[in-house]
Parts: sequence; C-alpha cells; structure tokens
Amino acid sequence: MKKERVLYYSDLANDDFSKVDFDSKPLPDDFEYIPKNPFRRLVDWLLYYGLASWVARLYTFFAFRQKIVNKGVIKPYKKTGYFIYGNHTRMGGDAFTPGIVTWPDKPYIITNNDSASNPLITFFTKSLGSLPLPSSLKGFKNFSLALKERINEGNPVCIYPEAHIWPFYTKIRPFKEASFHYPVDSNRPVFTFTTTYQKRRLSKKPKTVVYVDGPFFPKEDLRTKENMKYLRDICYDTMVMRSKNSSYEYVKYIYKENIEKNND
Repeated sequence: MKKERVLYYSDLANDDFSKVDFDSKPLPDDFEYIPKNPFRRLVDWLLYYGLASWVARLYTFFAFRQKIVNKGVIKPYKKTGYFIYGNHTRMGGDAFTPGIVTWPDKPYIITNNDSASNPLITFFTKSLGSLPLPSSLKGFKNFSLALKERINEGNPVCIYPEAHIWPFYTKIRPFKEASFHYPVDSNRPVFTFTTTYQKRRLSKKPKTVVYVDGPFFPKEDLRTKENMKYLRDICYDTMVMRSKNSSYEYVKYIYKENIEKNND
C-alpha cells in the first residue's frame, strides 16, 4: 500500500519545508556581488555555460521530465533586462529552471543569505548567478547597485516571491508586493513561470510542466506603490490560473488548525 506523503502547515506565508539548515551568517555590507577580477569573471562564465547549464537540462529532464510551455513570449525582450517571478516548489529544480527559461541569457536569482553561508558555497552560487539579500540597511545600497547593474547589462533577474520552499505544492501561496519595486523602479517588463505537476507513467514522482506568461509592464499613470500592487496582482492571478493545470498531488498539505478542530 502506498504511503501517503503529508506535510502539516500553520502559516502559508512563513512555513518552510526545504529541510536546509545552513549556519547562516550576516552578509558583509561590502559583499562583492559583481566580481571585478577578469579571471574570476572567466571562471564564472565557464562554470555556468560549460557545466551548470548542461547539468540543469539533464537534471530537470531526468528528475522531472520537465517541459517549458510558451517560452517564446520572452524572445522579443532578450538583452533588454527583465524580471521573472516563479512559484517556489523544488530545491534543485528551482535553482536550474530559470536558466532554461531564459536561455541563452544567464539569469541572476535573488536568494536569501544562506547561499553565502560559507566560502565554498559562496564561490559556486555566485558563479551560478546568486544575488543574496543583504543583512542590513547599509548593505542594501550595495545590493541595489549590483541589481541595477545586472539589469542595465540586459540580464534577466529571477525572484521567488513566496520566499519559502514547499515541495511539490500545487497551489500558489500568498505573497506581498515588496519585491515588485525592482521592475517598477527600473521600468522593465515582468514575466511569470509557473511550475505544475502531472502524473508520470513509470514513476511515483510527478513530471513538471512550466508555463511562461507575460510581459507585464508598469503603468505610467500609476504611482510606485500602486504599480507594485498592480504587478503583484497580475502575476499572482496569472500563476493561480496556471497552477490549476496541476493534476497530481504528490505531497498532501494539511492545515494544522483543521486537525486541532477535528480533535476537539
């Protein structure tokens, strides 16, 4: 008899099921987001295009039989700089999928500072495009300048607005509009990519179909906060619509409060 995979949650916005427990340290205010050393830049290029991009394709194919739908909507905006927002439901899959969606452009992914938890991890995550969030207000200026430089270079920037990983979750969790000030401030287009799950014939694990949608643009007649809410709402609604294409629940999520009520 198949053992049901169940996870119990209490907070849609803040619970995390990634099972990653790095000994995180505060990110230095002068953290070097963009290497100045030309040799380090060459190493980053070789690691990403010579190794990581191919590992990403092999991993997502064999682990998830992944298929990307509607990727062509991004093509007219290549090299202009844009933002892509996705649902956060896998570990390796979410690290690798943005690069497949934006290929051949290298995406820079905004991450928490766990991605810079020690020198070895920092070396590789930086090479693969990680932009760890700063630990202080002073560090935020450094982070903002690096983000602006990457966008002005014509690179895509990836954001997971749900922030926390819920493995194989088939719905979209609520997220705030805070991260949408980046495309509003830079007046860049926004895209979404929504990972959905379907049954596989020869495996208990699901296959994935990723839907790409957009572009969505800030509106000239709206103020900054209004534009942030507008972009957040249209991205959220689009991702909710696409998430309904999931037809297989590999992990069942149950709200703890419902259990407590039933036990009373």
